[in-house]
Amino acid sequence: MTTPSWGSLGLCAAVATAGLTACDQTPTSQHHSTPSGLVLLDQNWDDATRNKAWFTSFGSRVMPQSWFLALEQPNARTAFNNPAYLESFGFAVPGASATNPDNLPIGLTVSKPRDGHAWLGLGCSGCHSGQVFYGDQRIHIDGGAALLDFQAFEQAAIDALTSTLEDAEKFARFSDKIQPSKPDALRAAMREWVASLTERQHTNRTDSHYGYGRLDAFGQIFNAVAVEFLGIPDNRREPNAPVSYPVLWDASHLDLVQWNASAPNAGPGPLIQNATTALAVFGHLNIHDNDFGLGYKSTVEIDNLGAIQDQWYQLTSPQWPEAILGSLDQQLIAQGADIYQRECVQCHELSNRNDPKRILKSTPVDVASIGTDPTMAHNFTGAHAKSGAFAGKKILFAAGPVIGETAPTIQLVAHAAVGALLDHPLAATWQAALSMHQVDKAPLSTDPHYYKARPLSGIWSSAPYLHNGSVPTLDAMLTQPAQRPTEFFVGKVEFDPTAVGLSNNLLDESQAHRFETRLLGNSNAGHTYGVQLSTDAKRALIEYLKTL
Repeated sequence: MTTPSWGSLGLCAAVATAGLTACDQTPTSQHHSTPSGLVLLDQNWDDATRNKAWFTSFGSRVMPQSWFLALEQPNARTAFNNPAYLESFGFAVPGASATNPDNLPIGLTVSKPRDGHAWLGLGCSGCHSGQVFYGDQRIHIDGGAALLDFQAFEQAAIDALTSTLEDAEKFARFSDKIQPSKPDALRAAMREWVASLTERQHTNRTDSHYGYGRLDAFGQIFNAVAVEFLGIPDNRREPNAPVSYPVLWDASHLDLVQWNASAPNAGPGPLIQNATTALAVFGHLNIHDNDFGLGYKSTVEIDNLGAIQDQWYQLTSPQWPEAILGSLDQQLIAQGADIYQRECVQCHELSNRNDPKRILKSTPVDVASIGTDPTMAHNFTGAHAKSGAFAGKKILFAAGPVIGETAPTIQLVAHAAVGALLDHPLAATWQAALSMHQVDKAPLSTDPHYYKARPLSGIWSSAPYLHNGSVPTLDAMLTQPAQRPTEFFVGKVEFDPTAVGLSNNLLDESQAHRFETRLLGNSNAGHTYGVQLSTDAKRALIEYLKTL
């Protein structure tokens, strides 16, 4: 994908920092529902494309598929793969189907059998599938900002495996379902895998509670490469700058992606982003196992990367469903369009969803100028690490600067991602061709201290706002920072169609967390554009934003 394929994890910034760049579908009807009641909007995907996007693996490994299907919840005999339980982490379960026989939630994928196992992992849609709750309706947003509570899901997986090992009766039930030829070998394999997951979690320990809908993606991938793959514990950095999972429609058409405008979309960028994402999301890389110096062995499923990218290229933003959320005021929309041209379009250009080959430009804005929380930008530019086994090698193997004894961590990430691709050079070349589309080639800073402004298509469906998800509604975005809410709830919260965003109505207290702007990385300051508008002008602008 031409964007963080998993949350903001896709890091073609790798190439940028190295100083290098490297089919229409039949639309669905206006909206229809899945067997479980999810309302699907027309976003230019037919059912076949949607199902592929939901369940195609790029190489993530949470645990073997057979374990996942046999596993029980940590403190109960109920299956871990219980829809209500998985939805408590922010997933959406569409219902069993021919393409989803195990009734997995959207974004949990099954890889091709390798090493004797088919592996269950997280895919693109795990972090890029939004949900809007209104009345008794649950609207699914393909490519939207997911509600996934990554930390809670990771902890639950570890707890479930650990309790299975420690409880003889639980292990017996688990083993009976799998029917291993050697139960002791199964137990040993589980212990080894739990140790691996626990070590990964410990490396990424932080006092920052991400909650629903956020992840410090850069922090996690930096630790995966610099600590886990290189085997250098001293390289650990606390991943304490969670950001909202970015939306993916239009992203493949932009010149730059990532919240900090650090990743180019030109050339092989999308393929490298996808490989990076696969490594970051419970992927694995063996830097000591390479054939004739041509890359590194990894779990990345290179054969799927080009198709994944092409699916997201076709995706369009969701349009306001008037039949569910209420009709739009055309007079206000006309007024709001004029205001948008005066106040917003300089940074947020308009996107034509009817142009399948639209070429879009982002606008990087200096952190000091925009005034929003700087933690994520500071963490990115300040990340350096010992290079270990990568020292002395070129960033892109055959090209690019030579990696020093210490280097910007993003350069190490670039080298790892390219290494995973070069282990399968012919497949990588073919997938790169599939994933390339015409986009603008943007000049890039080697010290990206920006946040990116992009087209606001589908903005109605992507609350909370700002890169760190610190503002609950569009109405609050148009107020002075001092007047914005300092606390609100994120998760299973009802949509507010007037203020446009999260209301104060919790639909399930057990599936919501309190967001506090006083905490590190959570500031709701900055982006004061439009706050001076009159009440009527703000109302008109918000009505227009609903149409994008």
